[in-house]
Amino acid sequence: MTRSQQYDQQKHETADRYREMDAVDEILHDIKNLRGSSVDEETLEDLIEQIEEYVHYDESLEYILRQIPVSFKTLLAK
Repeated sequence: MTRSQQYDQQKHETADRYREMDAVDEILHDIKNLRGSSVDEETLEDLIEQIEEYVHYDESLEYILRQIPVSFKTLLAK
């Protein structure tokens, strides 16, 4: 299992234990925590804006996870 797949699985487990929205909130928090890291700031800010828009339109966890580039999920996997 790749680190990206591990990250997806962690968020699905959060959704199973709590609510899907809790997992989405964790994703947004995780991505915001990448500020100041080796990630391109403009790309990161664009991704944050996209995810906030997905939340506004009540997109599913699965949809949001598919929109996050593998390179980001690899950095986020713990």
